[in-house]
Amino acid sequence: MSGGALVSGGRRPRVVVVGDVAVDVLVAPAGAAVRGADVPARIRTAAGGAGANTAAWLAYLGAEVTLVARVGDDAAGRAAVADLATAGVLPALAVDPDEPTCTVVVLLDGDERTMLSDRGAAGRLVPGDLPALDGADHLHLSGYVLLGPSSRAAGLAALAAAREAGLSTSVDPQAAPALTAEFRHWVRGVDLLLPNADELAALGGSEPYLLADTSPDGAVAVTDGPRGARWVDRHGRVEVPALTTDVVDPTGAGDAFDAGLLVARLRGASPVEALRAGCAAAATAVACLGGRPPAQAAVSPR
Repeated sequence: MSGGALVSGGRRPRVVVVGDVAVDVLVAPAGAAVRGADVPARIRTAAGGAGANTAAWLAYLGAEVTLVARVGDDAAGRAAVADLATAGVLPALAVDPDEPTCTVVVLLDGDERTMLSDRGAAGRLVPGDLPALDGADHLHLSGYVLLGPSSRAAGLAALAAAREAGLSTSVDPQAAPALTAEFRHWVRGVDLLLPNADELAALGGSEPYLLADTSPDGAVAVTDGPRGARWVDRHGRVEVPALTTDVVDPTGAGDAFDAGLLVARLRGASPVEALRAGCAAAATAVACLGGRPPAQAAVSPR
């Protein structure tokens, strides 16, 4: 992706996303949790999952998107199909007969969040769940697929199939505490790595070090919260500041950044322009509750 546009003639970018679909349970306690006590809290549910969030933002920003994931044979899984279709995403969702749809409890504390995750059916994604990539321009892989031992083969197969089909590829590492040296081996040869600052540190601590794992024309785009974002490739480094906004919920900010940057870059934007587009999407994301775009961010009482 370092070389420029992958689509032409005004055509919408065609992106395949491989990742998780989840139900997010958003919990904002009125005060500090006290062991053995009943602490009042504002609790809502919302559609989530890093892969599904990115797919929804990609569609919101004008891409044609297919989401590859696995959900449970339950109400949450059926709702996910409807939510994604409403968002303009083509769902390529396998249905698991035994495990429930992924659920994530998100504890909100100002600008901070703590997540408790049960990947459920998402952890059972297999290579056979992957569709043909005919006609696609780009494949984006959520790092959670690689980090889960039971879904890793599907993530590796997706990257291999994308390379075979001539697609460009991107990976968001997603979870700094879970990253090991092995992760760099799994993503070797991708065109774009999308870590945040904590993930970058977990993977070695410097963009040039991580850049060695990308394709010859690859790049690393790093988000760093209020300090903005930066792009490093073999031609150099550029940075842009974050946009100032009131933070309602930081959930999904990185997913939105990925989508904003990818759509812009696939349409031929420069690294600086792509970073700005990513930061703009992230600023929009943190200003609303949940990880989906504003029109899709409606929540319901639990």
